[in-house]
Amino acid sequence: LNEDLHNFQDENGFWTSDWVLEVTVKQHDGKDDEEGERIDFSRVQKSHNYRLYTVDANQLIKVTVKNLSTKTAVKFIPSYLPADFPQGDEEPEDEALLTSGGGHYEMPYPLEKDEGEEEDAWAIRDENGRIILKLRFALE
Repeated sequence: LNEDLHNFQDENGFWTSDWVLEVTVKQHDGKDDEEGERIDFSRVQKSHNYRLYTVDANQLIKVTVKNLSTKTAVKFIPSYLPADFPQGDEEPEDEALLTSGGGHYEMPYPLEKDEGEEEDAWAIRDENGRIILKLRFALE
C-alpha cells in the first residue's frame, strides 16, 4: 500500500535519507492470529524520521520493513526503545541486511501494550548508530 511507503523528506522538502522503505505494522489478536490487521492509516502520524501508531491494548504488534530500492542494499540495527528512553536502557538487536529489490525483515519480537502502558518504540539505526526512523506505539 502507498501509505506504507516511508517518505524521508522533512517539512522543507529535504531528503534526510536515501533509503526507500515500506513499513508494515499489523495488530494480531494473540499468537494464533497469523494474518493480523493492518493499522489503519488514519491512526498513523508521520514525519520524515518517525511514525506514531495508535494501537489497541492487548494486541500483538508486528512490524515488517521492506527495502524498495532496486539498486541499494540497506544495513540497519533495530533497537527497542522503552517508554522511559533515554533514561531507560535501549535494547539493540543484531544488524540486519535488507537486500535491494524487496529484501524484508520482521522485527525480532512483537510488542504488546497493556491498558495504560506508556509509549514505546522500535528505532531503526544506520550502520553509524544514527536513528533514521523511529516507529512509535501509543494507546488511544
